Amino acid sequence: MIINSKYNFLKPYKVKKLIRLGRNFDGGYLVCNDALKHCNDLITLGVGDDLSFERDFDKKKKPKKVYLYDYTVN
Repeated sequence: MIINSKYNFLKPYKVKKLIRLGRNFDGGYLVCNDALKHCNDLITLGVGDDLSFERDFDKKKKPKKVYLYDYTVN
């Protein structure tokens, strides 16, 4: 089956430089450094009690707005 070209943005592509934000294991993630340059805000779903990714993101990028959501945290 051939996928309509309007969905090309979903295709994976190779990135040149990945950086780690947050702690090792579940608290951190690999992020494309070039894509990070285009981020203005941060939305986190399921933040839990580990804010290491969000803290590193804030140090690296200084987002205009940060939204943290987690239904398990009061």
